[in-house]
Amino acid sequence: MSLDTERVPSTPMSTSDLAALRRPSWQTGAGVLVAAVVILWSAQATEFSAAALLDGIPHITDFVGRMFPPDLSILPTAVTLMGETLAIAVIGTTVGVLLALPWALLGARSVFGQAWLHHAARTSINITRAIPELMWALLFVSAVGLGPLAGTLAIIIGSAAGMARLFADIFETMDMRAWEAAAAAGATRSQRISWVLLPQSVPTIASYTLLVLDGNVRAASLLGIVGAGGIGMELTQQLRLFEYGNVLTIVLVVLVVVVTLDRAASYLRKKLI
Repeated sequence: MSLDTERVPSTPMSTSDLAALRRPSWQTGAGVLVAAVVILWSAQATEFSAAALLDGIPHITDFVGRMFPPDLSILPTAVTLMGETLAIAVIGTTVGVLLALPWALLGARSVFGQAWLHHAARTSINITRAIPELMWALLFVSAVGLGPLAGTLAIIIGSAAGMARLFADIFETMDMRAWEAAAAAGATRSQRISWVLLPQSVPTIASYTLLVLDGNVRAASLLGIVGAGGIGMELTQQLRLFEYGNVLTIVLVVLVVVVTLDRAASYLRKKLI
């Protein structure tokens, strides 16, 4: 037995429709023009020049050549300090997440509808994010002295503000039908947050947290420049002493840890999402 299938005749597009598809809007043209002006201005402001880079290649080659061979005598110290750097990043990220969650809930319009509360939370997040972590590290070095505690506090503040912005955007873009159904059933806001909002967003939040942890390891490696602990302090010291073999050893240790952590984080993110 054969079945006859109906074919819906397709309506050909008119010439005016095709022209409308091809012709960009004036907003698109204006956006492209503004982007081009900004790029040209940025190139001029930074004195970007391919010729200057080509002229500097011999100096780069000379600098890299002085690093070889790496001096492995500093390897135990570098590994120990890299462990300290990793600890700074882990504690900073963990505490940062704990601070970012309530901060993000206050900044999510879908969770707390009060406009003044939403704007106050968003403004405080943006102000905190605008201050670089190196500035926070300098502030905490003056408060608690040199060492890893200052670096940890700087990572906590930077991570909390950055993740609060990410988490608030996650909460605002979620499907709120389950949230509204729980509200209709008489659940309080705290119950809806605990039973509906957070369980739905945990995989995405965990994925972003792993991404931030990866970035915090690199950030913690640089905070030592201002005396905030970690391997950055030793790296700065060796550069000042022109011990380029030691510098290469430190860089290799950082590279191994960062690449390993990136691979592990990528694997875990694939499992979570």
